[in-house]
Amino acid sequence: MKLRSLQPSDRSAVEAWLSAYLTDHLDWWTRAYGQAPVSDVSALVARDWQEVSEAAGAGRLVAIAELDAVPVGIVRAATRTDRSMGFRIGVLEWIYVAAAARGQGVSSVLMTHALAWMETQDVRGFEVFVTAENGAAVALYQRHGFRTVDFRMLAPRS
Repeated sequence: MKLRSLQPSDRSAVEAWLSAYLTDHLDWWTRAYGQAPVSDVSALVARDWQEVSEAAGAGRLVAIAELDAVPVGIVRAATRTDRSMGFRIGVLEWIYVAAAARGQGVSSVLMTHALAWMETQDVRGFEVFVTAENGAAVALYQRHGFRTVDFRMLAPRS
């Protein structure tokens, strides 16, 4: 497996991953609120591709995993200063592995790479926001030392 920086030629693969990722998330949130989203997935994909491509050149990590020269996953990480604690935190912003490459260790390679990059940024710890229904992501983060600290709870307005 090879890790490399995001390239413009990755756009179609990343947009496909964004579409799958956003579709899952909108489905989870639709069930939580009992109402369909007003956002169009294609508009969200275009917005998020722009954010990912801009992040690659703005002091954030955006890395692509390849197997046999084919992109199979992505990780995006950044840092921020915690406004309450006053120290820098590494933030795992997004990780995704193509369905065909799951179960081959791609997510662990991407996580290890992101954590190592964040450590070079002089952070005191790491954080990630994850939807509870995304069991595979929760398990990945737990394998890499993350533990639940906060809960976001949703309820539809009755």
